[in-house]
Amino acid sequence: MNCRECKEHLYEYLDRELTPEVERDIRLHLEECPPCGEQFDFEKLFLEFLKARCRAQGAPPELKRRILNELFDE
Repeated sequence: MNCRECKEHLYEYLDRELTPEVERDIRLHLEECPPCGEQFDFEKLFLEFLKARCRAQGAPPELKRRILNELFDE
């Protein structure tokens, strides 16, 4: 597992959507690579923040549009 592969699968890892083998590879990489570990920590906190905010009041349509635009590079 290299940094690029780890970053490509980070959200799937956070959502527990990977096979046990790939999860293990990512977990090992995150333990051994401080920059990827920091990226993981940030993304995890960001997702927790979004879940808390969206649960409390729902995501505004503009935010949903901006996120989708960023995800799909539109």
